[in-house]
Amino acid sequence: MKPSHLLMLGWCAALFGCSHFDTVDNRDHAVDIYYPNTNEIRLAQDRVARYRQDNSRRPTSATPYLAVSATRVLAYEIQDLWPKLINSETTASFFAHGKRFTYSNLDAYCIMIYDTAANRFVSNHGFVTVDLPPRGSIARWDGYVARYIGTGY
Repeated sequence: MKPSHLLMLGWCAALFGCSHFDTVDNRDHAVDIYYPNTNEIRLAQDRVARYRQDNSRRPTSATPYLAVSATRVLAYEIQDLWPKLINSETTASFFAHGKRFTYSNLDAYCIMIYDTAANRFVSNHGFVTVDLPPRGSIARWDGYVARYIGTGY
């Protein structure tokens, strides 16, 4: 292979391989609202602090919000769950189980939105999410577009 082809291949891999993290997944990942307890909120704050400390040298994000996983949510904690799953834009992992539509197959998480400019969560509630976006990507929860950091590790 010619050196110019290798250079072009390397340039394309770098350009297109990293670009998906700056695109926004505009599907609403919020299935419902969830009120975590004070321990779960404190844990989410610690996760954000650790993430910000570990990533302090990275360039600023395209969004001032971080989406952090606060806790897992059990199916019985969500009222009228079935209609919310049916009408959600992001519950494919649950329905991918085929004929086994049981709530024991449901992996739901409470995602809290952290405002990096104000140094606090935007509210005392989070959003129930079934399908998580890739860590580091930008996605939408209700009216917030945030970088998903998972548990911050």
